[in-house]
Amino acid sequence: PTTQLPKGISHSYELGIKQTRRRWKDHSKGFPDIAGNSPKSF
Repeated sequence: PTTQLPKGISHSYELGIKQTRRRWKDHSKGFPDIAGNSPKSF
């Protein structure tokens, strides 16, 4: 729960999640997606 974290840490954590999601989205063509489906390029 974010209520257990200070706002600064929680905010940094949320930014990290957004960056990770963006990174996954950018490279999603080379990796299986969250559902476990493999891209056609595999």
